[in-house]
Amino acid sequence: MKPLEVVRAAYGLCELLAPDFLSGRLLGEAPDGGARLVIRILGARHIAQALLTARAGRTAHRIGGSVDAAHAASMVLLAALDGRYRTPATANAVIALVFAAGEFE
Repeated sequence: MKPLEVVRAAYGLCELLAPDFLSGRLLGEAPDGGARLVIRILGARHIAQALLTARAGRTAHRIGGSVDAAHAASMVLLAALDGRYRTPATANAVIALVFAAGEFE
């Protein structure tokens, strides 16, 4: 497993098991119930992606990077359309772009 997958899996595990932890540290506030569920789902996706790309070739990493880029775009759209989620969506977009950049490396 490469460092990117280890970081992604750890990040996903934090999101899945302790969705309030990262939000509290990054944003200073706990997410609401609906956001908490979405964070857990995204955590599961990160874990699955880390496992699927751990021994995969270049194509799988490009697909994973494309998924990350699409997620970043959806978060930018959410930030633009819903002021309540502007800060967490922007933070999530930045994180997704970092993961995407790592996948396209």
